[in-house]
Amino acid sequence: MRIAICEDDYKEQERLTDAIKDWANTKKVQVDILCYNNAETFIVAWPDISFDLVFLDIQMKNMTGIELAEYIRQTDKEMLIVFVTSFSQYVLKGYDVDALHYLIKPLSPAKLLPTLDRAYMIWRSNHKDVLIVATDAGQIKLPFGSILYISMFSHIAEIHTDGEIFNLRKTAAKLEELLPSHFMRTHRSCIVNLLKVDCVYKTSLTLAGGEKLPISRNNSKQVNDAFMRLYTG
Repeated sequence: MRIAICEDDYKEQERLTDAIKDWANTKKVQVDILCYNNAETFIVAWPDISFDLVFLDIQMKNMTGIELAEYIRQTDKEMLIVFVTSFSQYVLKGYDVDALHYLIKPLSPAKLLPTLDRAYMIWRSNHKDVLIVATDAGQIKLPFGSILYISMFSHIAEIHTDGEIFNLRKTAAKLEELLPSHFMRTHRSCIVNLLKVDCVYKTSLTLAGGEKLPISRNNSKQVNDAFMRLYTG
């Protein structure tokens, strides 16, 4: 997992780098960390280096972290962005560029580690873990990160992604064994990728694209608790 830190304070760079390395050693995750003192040096390096996650200090000279995030999003919709700053008034700006999280300095393990856990979960889901699905053209690898939800019809699983629907002959119980922990059974006929969920209510949830899905009464507490753990650690 390649991580960039764009921060004009060298001490903050060092502290964040050390914290990420400690997390990676504990989780046994291989990371490559590169640091940049300003947005301009990041932009020069970026065409030749792809990043999975970037930590952006908002208050940098010349180009701010918000402006850099907007620049990134012009061509890269997948890079995970985490803002780091001493001020909270910019938090709404983070939603405009689909930021993963917003951290207030001084950073503590309680703030940083859940964010790293979630970033790694999304990265792994998008790039490493796959479900093999048979189509008319042959078998394809379907990344877990591309799955929004799965509807069950008898022993047929209807897998919904952003652009297509795939059918797979497996039971819900078997799918739950294969899928990572952020996939939750919300209803007897529905399994949802919580990383794709915007809001969770007692009897329903809303996906990032606006689609609503049901939550059964029996599953309501379990789904709500899992959603909260995912975003608060």
